Amino acid sequence: MKEVKALLVFCEGSHDIAFVQQVFKCCLQFQKIEYKFSEYPAPFNALFKTSVQNHAAKDLSLNMAHKFFLPDSVWEKDERLILLFNSGGSSQIDKVKLLLKNFLLLLSQASVFPSDATAIVTEAKYLFLYDADYIGATTLLNKIKQDFATLDDKSLWEFGDWIFLEQNPFGAISENKAAYIWGDKIIQKGTLEDILLPMFAVDQQEIVEKSSNFIDTTFVFETESTKLKHRFAEIAARKKAIITCTGQRKKSGYSLNVIINHAGLVNENTFLNNDNVKSFVDFLRKFLEII
Repeated sequence: MKEVKALLVFCEGSHDIAFVQQVFKCCLQFQKIEYKFSEYPAPFNALFKTSVQNHAAKDLSLNMAHKFFLPDSVWEKDERLILLFNSGGSSQIDKVKLLLKNFLLLLSQASVFPSDATAIVTEAKYLFLYDADYIGATTLLNKIKQDFATLDDKSLWEFGDWIFLEQNPFGAISENKAAYIWGDKIIQKGTLEDILLPMFAVDQQEIVEKSSNFIDTTFVFETESTKLKHRFAEIAARKKAIITCTGQRKKSGYSLNVIINHAGLVNENTFLNNDNVKSFVDFLRKFLEII
């Protein structure tokens, strides 16, 4: 039976997923795949089917039919599977822990009960991605360690101490678990937008300047608020608005994640040569042990 290595990536939102997809596609040459549930390696074939059945069995309204328990996209290369999940942010930790618990239980049984799968996951790793926000990278990495220190069955999930990366305050690894934080390198706070907007400004300088002017003269963002949490939220909101406005000619009416993924406003060379992108790619190569 074919053996597969899997990486489960938990992103805060859809635009984080869009960015990470570009990293795996452009920098690491992974290919997006569209499998039926039965075509996934064990235990994902059983996990996804069971998740849908359990979700459908609940008496939920349509607006509550969130698909968290399924990956937003799946990528493959050299018998390695990357699954990107929308975790919904740091307030949705219990959902992530439930998914991990269900996956680990099935993984422990996959070699005995593969459910007609033609491939099996023999190694799994886990990556948590969050914005530093006003908290800061170091504090947030420690919080992630604390939040995910234990699951119900300790024999299936052990979380050791972080090994922090040299010359990169945003990444940490603990055996088969890792976390990476988005933010401004200088202050070690902020959000993914601190990485995205400068890249758009390289290739779309005139449009970004005009978009910035429109946003700043039309709306008020309290980017100098004395309340730290509110200030960083407002800074991020302003940058999201500028990027979204910049992409409206190419993708009229579409959201930030679509503009990141499909507007083509950031040149591939700009993306590949961005220092923040390169730092994240180097981190992924180290964690996944790939050349």
